[in-house]
Amino acid sequence: MAKKTVPAPEKKVKATTTKKKVAVASSVEKVIVHPSEKIRNACVKAFETFQKINEPAYNELQSKLAYVIGSYDFDKNPIGLYEFGAIALPILKKIKEEDTKKVTKQLITELEKALKP
Repeated sequence: MAKKTVPAPEKKVKATTTKKKVAVASSVEKVIVHPSEKIRNACVKAFETFQKINEPAYNELQSKLAYVIGSYDFDKNPIGLYEFGAIALPILKKIKEEDTKKVTKQLITELEKALKP
Protein backbone atom coordinates (compact mmCIF):
# COMPACT_ATOMS: atom_id res chain seq x y z
CA MET A 1 0.00 0.00 0.00
CA ALA A 2 1.08 3.48 -0.77
CA LYS A 3 1.41 6.00 1.99
CA LYS A 4 -0.66 9.04 1.76
CA THR A 5 1.19 12.27 2.27
CA VAL A 6 -0.65 14.61 4.47
CA PRO A 7 0.38 18.26 4.29
CA ALA A 8 1.59 19.69 7.56
CA PRO A 9 -0.77 22.15 9.16
CA GLU A 10 0.23 25.74 8.47
CA LYS A 11 1.55 27.59 11.43
CA LYS A 12 0.39 31.08 11.88
CA VAL A 13 3.21 33.39 12.79
CA LYS A 14 2.26 36.58 14.44
CA ALA A 15 4.25 39.41 12.98
CA THR A 16 5.37 41.74 15.67
CA THR A 17 7.07 45.00 15.09
CA THR A 18 8.88 46.68 17.88
CA LYS A 19 9.96 50.23 17.86
CA LYS A 20 13.39 50.64 19.29
CA LYS A 21 14.29 53.91 20.83
CA VAL A 22 17.74 54.91 19.80
CA ALA A 23 19.55 57.50 21.82
CA VAL A 24 21.08 60.06 19.51
CA ALA A 25 24.09 61.90 20.73
CA SER A 26 23.30 65.54 20.29
CA SER A 27 26.80 66.72 20.92
CA VAL A 28 29.53 66.24 18.36
CA GLU A 29 32.97 65.57 19.69
CA LYS A 30 35.50 68.10 18.53
CA VAL A 31 38.77 66.64 17.43
CA ILE A 32 41.68 68.47 18.97
CA VAL A 33 44.68 68.71 16.69
CA HIS A 34 48.06 69.48 18.19
CA PRO A 35 49.58 72.74 16.86
CA SER A 36 52.61 70.93 15.46
CA GLU A 37 50.29 68.63 13.51
CA LYS A 38 48.55 71.69 12.06
CA ILE A 39 51.82 73.11 10.77
CA ARG A 40 52.80 69.69 9.43
CA ASN A 41 49.53 69.33 7.53
CA ALA A 42 49.83 72.86 6.14
CA CYS A 43 53.42 72.22 5.04
CA VAL A 44 52.38 68.97 3.35
CA LYS A 45 49.71 70.86 1.42
CA ALA A 46 52.24 73.56 0.50
CA PHE A 47 54.66 70.87 -0.69
CA GLU A 48 51.93 69.27 -2.82
CA THR A 49 51.06 72.68 -4.27
CA PHE A 50 54.68 73.31 -5.25
CA GLN A 51 54.71 69.86 -6.87
CA LYS A 52 51.63 70.74 -8.93
CA ILE A 53 53.09 74.09 -9.96
CA ASN A 54 56.24 72.25 -11.10
CA GLU A 55 58.48 75.26 -11.71
CA PRO A 56 62.25 74.96 -11.31
CA ALA A 57 62.37 78.18 -9.27
CA TYR A 58 60.61 76.42 -6.40
CA ASN A 59 62.50 73.10 -6.49
CA GLU A 60 64.81 74.02 -3.61
CA LEU A 61 61.95 75.12 -1.35
CA GLN A 62 60.00 72.02 -2.32
CA SER A 63 62.90 69.76 -1.36
CA LYS A 64 63.42 71.62 1.93
CA LEU A 65 59.74 71.17 2.78
CA ALA A 66 59.99 67.46 2.02
CA TYR A 67 63.06 67.22 4.26
CA VAL A 68 61.54 69.02 7.25
CA ILE A 69 58.29 67.02 6.95
CA GLY A 70 60.28 63.78 7.04
CA SER A 71 62.39 65.12 9.89
CA TYR A 72 59.28 66.01 11.89
CA ASP A 73 57.79 62.56 11.29
CA PHE A 74 60.99 61.03 12.66
CA ASP A 75 61.70 63.16 15.74
CA LYS A 76 58.48 65.22 16.28
CA ASN A 77 60.46 68.48 16.42
CA PRO A 78 58.48 71.12 14.45
CA ILE A 79 61.16 73.84 14.29
CA GLY A 80 61.95 73.23 10.62
CA LEU A 81 58.28 73.18 9.72
CA TYR A 82 57.77 76.63 11.22
CA GLU A 83 60.91 77.96 9.55
CA PHE A 84 60.14 76.77 6.03
CA GLY A 85 56.39 77.30 6.40
CA ALA A 86 57.18 80.97 7.08
CA ILE A 87 59.37 81.05 3.96
CA ALA A 88 56.71 79.35 1.81
CA LEU A 89 53.82 81.60 2.88
CA PRO A 90 54.83 84.84 1.08
CA ILE A 91 55.82 82.86 -2.00
CA LEU A 92 52.44 81.15 -2.10
CA LYS A 93 50.70 84.52 -1.66
CA LYS A 94 52.69 85.93 -4.58
CA ILE A 95 51.77 82.94 -6.76
CA LYS A 96 48.10 83.38 -5.77
CA GLU A 97 48.20 87.04 -6.86
CA GLU A 98 49.62 86.05 -10.26
CA ASP A 99 47.32 83.08 -10.88
CA THR A 100 44.43 82.46 -8.49
CA LYS A 101 43.88 78.87 -9.65
CA LYS A 102 47.32 77.58 -8.67
CA VAL A 103 47.05 78.23 -4.92
CA THR A 104 43.90 77.91 -2.84
CA LYS A 105 42.85 80.46 -0.28
CA GLN A 106 42.31 77.62 2.19
CA LEU A 107 45.99 76.67 1.97
CA ILE A 108 47.09 80.20 2.73
CA THR A 109 44.71 80.56 5.69
CA GLU A 110 45.73 77.16 7.10
CA LEU A 111 49.39 78.09 6.85
CA GLU A 112 48.76 81.49 8.45
CA LYS A 113 46.79 79.92 11.33
CA ALA A 114 49.45 77.27 11.87
CA LEU A 115 52.23 79.86 11.99
CA LYS A 116 50.47 82.02 14.59
CA PRO A 117 52.04 81.69 18.05
